Amino acid sequence: MVTGIEWAITVVGIFLTMCMFTTLYGKSNVLYSLASESYVGFATGLVVIMSVTFIYRTGILGIMAGDWILALGIFLGLLTFSRIFPQYGYISRLPIGFSVGAQLALSMRTQIFTGFINHIRGTIVNLFPGDSQTMLYSWTVIICLIPMLTFFLYTIEMKGPMGSTAKFGEIVLYIAIGAVFAQTFMGRLGMFVGFMQSYTIPPWKIPILVSGMVIVLAIVAVLDRANLIDRWIPE
Repeated sequence: MVTGIEWAITVVGIFLTMCMFTTLYGKSNVLYSLASESYVGFATGLVVIMSVTFIYRTGILGIMAGDWILALGIFLGLLTFSRIFPQYGYISRLPIGFSVGAQLALSMRTQIFTGFINHIRGTIVNLFPGDSQTMLYSWTVIICLIPMLTFFLYTIEMKGPMGSTAKFGEIVLYIAIGAVFAQTFMGRLGMFVGFMQSYTIPPWKIPILVSGMVIVLAIVAVLDRANLIDRWIPE
């Protein structure tokens, strides 16, 4: 049995989502502004609630348990609110600098392994393994890697064999970028398919989805014909 809350959530979700898709209409409209600003507002509220909950569970309860070092983090966090007052805004540089420096140090430590060492290890392959498929992969890595590296040699003139190698590396680089773009597109398409499944299963959601599509499209078309489609869009 469908509850009233579940029905209301489905109706509002479908309406706002269809309003977001009105960007495909080709013109800015008030429905898209309503949906996008509602999304930003809801997301901001959710982030605030999750942040306050995290501070309470990690900070307050941690301090009550005797981990007093957490009080320093709460104190630095409170100092960031000094940006509200222009005469004391410089104080916020201390917690912001501390946070950026600590995060940069942590990210650099992980990037050394994930973005540098592991990539080098991945290119050191056995060219003559027992498996023919693995050997094909290994030779593909070597044949594509060396020309791609020569493409980024800017200290010498690219002509002759070096120029041909760099050109081949450029082609391989374009293929790799195209594959990444295709993977990104497939990921977005998968998200769309997941969305459609969430609003078509169970079957009682299908009439609401179709009605939402028709209503939103009709509103946009009427506003466009009346030259009111962008009348209430905020600057």
